[in-house]
Amino acid sequence: MKVQHIPHRVHFVGIGGIGMSSLAQWLLARGYQVSGSDRQNSEIVDILRKKGAKIAIGHSADNVTDVQLVVRTSAVSLDNVEVARAVANGIPVMLREELLGIIFNSYATRVAVCGTHGKTTVTAMIHHILKENNIAHTCFLGGLYQGENFSDGGDIVVAEACEYNRSFLHLSPTICCCLNAEYDHPDCFVDEASILQAFEQFIASATNCVILSSKLKCLARGNFIAYDQQYGAVEIECRKEGVFCTINQTSLSMPIVGKHNITNAQAAIAVSNQLGISLANAATSLSSFSGVSRRWSVKGADANIIVDYAHHPTEIKCAVSTALSICKGKVYCLFQPHTYSRTKAFWQEFATCFKEVEKVGYLQIFAAREMPIDKINSYLLVESARDIGVSATYLSSFEQAVQFAHKYVSKNDILLVLGAGDICTLADMI
Repeated sequence: MKVQHIPHRVHFVGIGGIGMSSLAQWLLARGYQVSGSDRQNSEIVDILRKKGAKIAIGHSADNVTDVQLVVRTSAVSLDNVEVARAVANGIPVMLREELLGIIFNSYATRVAVCGTHGKTTVTAMIHHILKENNIAHTCFLGGLYQGENFSDGGDIVVAEACEYNRSFLHLSPTICCCLNAEYDHPDCFVDEASILQAFEQFIASATNCVILSSKLKCLARGNFIAYDQQYGAVEIECRKEGVFCTINQTSLSMPIVGKHNITNAQAAIAVSNQLGISLANAATSLSSFSGVSRRWSVKGADANIIVDYAHHPTEIKCAVSTALSICKGKVYCLFQPHTYSRTKAFWQEFATCFKEVEKVGYLQIFAAREMPIDKINSYLLVESARDIGVSATYLSSFEQAVQFAHKYVSKNDILLVLGAGDICTLADMI
């Protein structure tokens, strides 16, 4: 389907999702009639309503009336009542990534950011640099940056390219930026080789330019820019108030923490250069980059509660390492494993990645789109962690997690609240 063939009346099942809502906003900005449903009200749902979307809370077959296209995510199954009604009535149903591909591929300059980790932050950095340099562009972001996940304008589009279910293969980028590639999503990739093959296929689809880490050169079939080498960082300093370094004799300082964010900045600068922005201007722009919501978001009166999206062992290790490097006291963690299949695949890693913290509380697994797997639960995960010397405890509810925080965490300590599920709401409860 070409973008001009998208029907006028589009319904989103799960419209409040971060990826779905940005597509809905794109349609609303062009006069489409947008409707949708979600399980609950949210800030994003309120934004969409103000922009003209008709949204129902709760799923019902009655929500699918007078629509010409239904969009769903992979988390919404074909037996969902709204999807089933659409199929029964002959209304086309497509996945979110299919619609994103149709829209993304209609732009002249198409920037896709992929990687197992960091793609939301790097996409936001590129968006911020373009905005600061007054370059009109459209951006689809997988998180909230300065309260928004969508920007509209110009003939440049920047979007995250998600590897889950090989979703990124719907995109045809002119510029592909790949940050890293690790095994994840065991519900749709059987092993590391299969996910690397998907990344290689996507990287090869870039028509103009490939930008990637030198560690991934084996995935590039032709010429590429190794952002970590061409934009090498020296004189690196990581402090509580931010990160500082020099890139090709240009000073860079950002008010966000963690050495990994220097790597993220290198990638964003490399992309920005391809879009005509000088290294100096890109670095100046990043000096006011404030970070994406739920990516090391500081909460609490004493600024010692950190909410982070980390849900893969590599991301957790990075968050723990960053906390240890800036903490004056002790580091505690609350962790909500995300999906049963990922918990099973990384069982031992989800124990060892907390070995350096003072104490970790494991909450129940956030199922997302999955059904439970026998003997895969947080209670048994705690036992495995204890077996290797991790100070771990099982927390059966958010109320117990709040009690954990109040019991152990003092003023000079840091509490990491980690996970991709609804654990982010804990910070306000604490």
